[in-house]
Amino acid sequence: MSESFWLLPLFFVAIAAGFFLGKRESKRRQRRRMASLSKDYVAGINFFLNEEPDKGIEALLKGLDVSEEGLDTHLALGKLFRKRGEFDRAAQLHTHLLEHGDYGRPVQEEIQLELAQDYLASGIFDLAEQVLLEMLDQDCQAKDEVCQQLMGLYEQERDWVNAISMGERLIKSRPALGPVLAQYCCEQADNLRREGDINPARRMLRRALSFDDQCVRASIAEGELEMGEQNWDAAIQGLQRIWVQDSDFFDEVLDKLRTCYQQQEKDEEFIQMLADYSAEKPSTSRILLLSEALKERYGDKEAADFIAEYMKANPSVRGLNRIIDMSLAGSAEGEAREHLGVLKQLSEQLLNDKSLYKCRRCGFETPLMQWRCPSCKRWGSIKPVVKEV
Repeated sequence: MSESFWLLPLFFVAIAAGFFLGKRESKRRQRRRMASLSKDYVAGINFFLNEEPDKGIEALLKGLDVSEEGLDTHLALGKLFRKRGEFDRAAQLHTHLLEHGDYGRPVQEEIQLELAQDYLASGIFDLAEQVLLEMLDQDCQAKDEVCQQLMGLYEQERDWVNAISMGERLIKSRPALGPVLAQYCCEQADNLRREGDINPARRMLRRALSFDDQCVRASIAEGELEMGEQNWDAAIQGLQRIWVQDSDFFDEVLDKLRTCYQQQEKDEEFIQMLADYSAEKPSTSRILLLSEALKERYGDKEAADFIAEYMKANPSVRGLNRIIDMSLAGSAEGEAREHLGVLKQLSEQLLNDKSLYKCRRCGFETPLMQWRCPSCKRWGSIKPVVKEV
């Protein structure tokens, strides 16, 4: 019994000694590994300092700790490479992590997304698409992010069908994408129309309006398509819809509307429409077009008096320019005619110097209508400048 009593303390001492020695050996192994890592790290830095970046990245990758503890550091390094435009090194780093690391699914997907970003930034769209489609095939957890990146990729490639397909996967969770998908549909409708596929183009425009019923571009495209097919009533219906969608765009299609009404010999209806809309929201463009119709029916004096009356309440350079034109075409002679000519030159210069369209997001100005802002890359943000000069 006494021997058993003395053996018990020895037993605990042996356990403590084994634990101590095991911990000591673990620390030794860690120090050896860190020493090796430090050597590779120092070697990599030296290569970079000696302007040998390829050997430098090779040395750094050799010494990488691919455990999850060091992952944030490696991802930060990859983003630094990408920011500096060193896309191949960023891709090499992320590929190394995927091949040599043993990560859980969320971490692996994070690295795959970073690798796709490397390829996208370097313009290697086929490899980026391959990585992202593989993630979808694997039923990844980051489906929304993958679909978003694929949608952007297809937009850059102008592959509107696939861009729309990816967007449709996101529309339920991200309804704000509706106007963007409507623009994609309009782009594809333009392609179809150029190829002579009129009915598919019609369906694509209806699809655009289903994504965004306020899509002015779809209504303009519908009006132009139906005009090309001489479906005048359908063209009028599409173009007049713009007044409800965004009246600032309405003056852009006045000439098209006038053509549609003239083709059906409905000039009186067109004049009445102009008068009704002008009464609701005055516009120099509509008033000038209305004055032309009055001139054709009643002569220069009545048209000039009509414009002058409007100009008293709504002065503008365009209105002044029209009055000058009518005066020059009338009885003005001698010095008065010369002065009118100078005024006309000045007014035309003012109109030519005026930006006609402006982005509501970044303020970019352009004399031509564009459906995607070249500056901030937003779809549907450019609108006509409605303020009269």
